[in-house]
Amino acid sequence: MTAIQHVFKRGSVYWWRRRLPNGIGARAWMRLELSLHTKEMELARRIAPEVALASDCLLPALKSKMISPEDAKRILIQVATKHSHYLDAITSGRDAQKSRRSETVSAWAIRLYAAQGENAAIGPIEERALYAAGLDNSMIDEVRNCLEFHRTSGFARPGRQKLEGILKQYNIPLVDGHFREAESIYMRGMAAALLNTERRWSGVREDDLALVQAALSAQVVLPTAIAATAPYARPVPEEFPLAAQTPAIACPVAWQPGGTTAAQPAATQEVEGDDTDGADLEEEMFDTEGRGLVELVTRAAGERLASGDWNNKTCKQHIALANLFVRFMGHDDPRRMRQSHIADFKSIFYKMPKHYGKSPKDFDCSVAEILKRAENLSADERGFSTSTINRHMTQMGNIVDVCKHAGYPFGHYEGVAGLRSKRKGDVRDERGRFSTDELSALFSLPIWNGSASESERLDNGETVFHDAAYWLPLMAVYNGARREENCGLLLSEIDDDGELPCFRIENNWIRKLKNPQSKRRTPIHAELVRLGFLEYVAALRSSGHKLLFPELRAANSATPMGDVFDDNWQKMRAAALSNAKEEGKVFHSLRHWCNNEMKQGDIRPEIRKDILGHSNDDVNEGRYTDPARLRVMAQALSVVPVPSAKLLPHPIRLIKQVVNHEKRLGRSKKSDS
Repeated sequence: MTAIQHVFKRGSVYWWRRRLPNGIGARAWMRLELSLHTKEMELARRIAPEVALASDCLLPALKSKMISPEDAKRILIQVATKHSHYLDAITSGRDAQKSRRSETVSAWAIRLYAAQGENAAIGPIEERALYAAGLDNSMIDEVRNCLEFHRTSGFARPGRQKLEGILKQYNIPLVDGHFREAESIYMRGMAAALLNTERRWSGVREDDLALVQAALSAQVVLPTAIAATAPYARPVPEEFPLAAQTPAIACPVAWQPGGTTAAQPAATQEVEGDDTDGADLEEEMFDTEGRGLVELVTRAAGERLASGDWNNKTCKQHIALANLFVRFMGHDDPRRMRQSHIADFKSIFYKMPKHYGKSPKDFDCSVAEILKRAENLSADERGFSTSTINRHMTQMGNIVDVCKHAGYPFGHYEGVAGLRSKRKGDVRDERGRFSTDELSALFSLPIWNGSASESERLDNGETVFHDAAYWLPLMAVYNGARREENCGLLLSEIDDDGELPCFRIENNWIRKLKNPQSKRRTPIHAELVRLGFLEYVAALRSSGHKLLFPELRAANSATPMGDVFDDNWQKMRAAALSNAKEEGKVFHSLRHWCNNEMKQGDIRPEIRKDILGHSNDDVNEGRYTDPARLRVMAQALSVVPVPSAKLLPHPIRLIKQVVNHEKRLGRSKKSDS
């Protein structure tokens, strides 16, 4: 057997096997296996060389699709250097410790994405590598969140036009394999620049010292005629180093395959005949092409996601708005954008289709085409809501701020406060509110009293199923938490082993909280305990689950769990209260009901804020006191009415999807809740 190259035996049949490059990278290989369809050694000995010869003919074609190691090295250094200059330009005014952390997190997320592609994930091997690099558990969690953002938004991926320019620069054929490999190299270069945090934040700048040395040395080799006419020319000491002896200017260290590093060659400097002013020189040195608005916003989004300042949803909203503004402007250069353009941009929101963005086709049309299509819609189908327009204006202010700190300020910018619409009338009338009688009508549905089957929850029957549809409306009524706060709870965040069982509402790997004050503990209401909530938690734990509502985990991990639940909510609301949607009574209105009933029960505002996760602006009650204890919160929640009082507790019955640990196949449609 050893005499037959590339041949092995599987069962009684001879097979041929060989590793070949797949054409998309120097380290990317595929294993090719072919059955020789024979059990005879001599026949296998004759066939195998012919197959090997055919594979040899494939090698030149496959290798021709790969970027050479020399070009790959040059591209990586170019990207790392350019991205380092960009990072240098935005360091002013930033917190060093926070920036080090966010840059390290972003770098590792980009590295993993470059190495593994769309299916990038952090497994045991990756965790060991991150621990070895000095990252702790919290930073690894941040890398995981940042990586998920990259996978769903494409933040770190350079555009095809940018990659095409790089490939043309090095005379590399524009084929798909080269684009894929160049994309990976580009992201590795970005990661290398981000990981070089000591260069930006330690205060040690060897490149600055080398630049000064090069500049002083350049004066030595000025033409004699120019030196002679200098009014205060002095002889140069013999020991002064000549320009030819000046060491190369230091540059960001770029990570290379196999752990090697490479440095950018020193740039040559013009001394004579340079009539360019300082600002033009800086722009030419740091940014010869100019950075686009979308690129600036996506990079800032990645950094703020890594630092925890923004969540995934906020990042996507800013990037989507930046893309729409660029389509409105017709170009991507923030330096040519003005305050007046933002005002004009706002005006189109009143003419846009209300459901813009729900169809992928919306993003393939120009703004003019979208507005033209909207002309055929009724008045009720056109124009964004006031709250949506205000949110877009606030985000435009954030986008302008991002560009300013990146060195690309908008012209004549005066802020967006004057572009936000002021609320009219009583703000308490803006959102519909449920009455206690309406909630009693809601809890009279078969979902809580007996359904015909698991798939027919709104038809009367004998069986009560315990899942998100059963528990979430009850939880919102009796703990006042936000929809996503309750939907994204982990079983480990249900503390039921103390005197007062409670929810620990905090950031976790499935979702983030709205703001810092949203992190809190709230008691589990006695009504939830009566109906069997703690038994439900125990049943899930014994089944090996980690999520309180595992059936809400969407196929696309970027889909909020509350959006998945919304399908059921819309049906149960319509079944119980046919006019609730028109009256603006949404799931969030349950939170309003809880707060209002505590207020009517004479519960102090600071206690209600502690329960709901609102900030206490009063210095005495906020800064100088701790949050209310669980027993104080439990007493406050005990004053609210109990619209579910007529419900009977039933034996815990989990739905089939949860029992069998089945993954959700589709994504639910978003709605007004």
